[in-house]
Amino acid sequence: MKYQYFYQTRANENRSGWIKARDRENAYTLLRKQGIRPYRIVGDDPVNWRPWAVGAVIAALAAALAVAVVAFARAKDDRAPSPRAQLYGDASVIAAGVYSEWRDVLASPLDRFLAAYAQPGSNALAPLLTADEISAFPAELGKDVDYVEGEPMEVRQLKNIVSGLRREMRDHLAAGESVGAYMDFLEERQQEEREFRDRAAESLQRVPESHLYNAWLGVNARLRERALAPLAMPPQLSASQAR
Repeated sequence: MKYQYFYQTRANENRSGWIKARDRENAYTLLRKQGIRPYRIVGDDPVNWRPWAVGAVIAALAAALAVAVVAFARAKDDRAPSPRAQLYGDASVIAAGVYSEWRDVLASPLDRFLAAYAQPGSNALAPLLTADEISAFPAELGKDVDYVEGEPMEVRQLKNIVSGLRREMRDHLAAGESVGAYMDFLEERQQEEREFRDRAAESLQRVPESHLYNAWLGVNARLRERALAPLAMPPQLSASQAR
């Protein structure tokens, strides 16, 4: 597959190029080896990649929905910066928001960019921004996230996390980092989280079926410690429970 990538230099110059890779994540890996940390990669992934990405997210949402909805409903009117976490609630609302880059609820290019990194390990793509939009990031940080009374709890969760990422970005810039360096940091952290989750999934493939259930519980406990989406029950266990 061929992908176009976009990145920012240390001098805050926007540049782009093309790379051949088996999928988008492989493209990120190959580019990092070249010293390039893209903030956006454009191109269609192989067909067999998408069901895993979508299915794993939906399964994770369904598994934790009951507990998360109750917990969040108690504080859905809170407007406070929150740490990065998985979004829970109506899976269709979340999927539509990710697909549209949350344009219906986030007017700020900065907030839409940060929203791509709200969920640890997510495969969501950062929006493609212009040089002028990126150069305006520091000024936008001086403003507050725009909350709307009565907005859906899924949106409120996202905005609270984006508010937390704004705070993190301010800390990085105050420490002397450039906007481009912080963008690199976000992408590198997200990729490391994806790789950690991938290794967790691969580790279950080496576990005998007699120990698979306990191993699956243990792996998901480790993923939740890092606020990563839990893995769906392995098909062997699902099949055995259905019998």
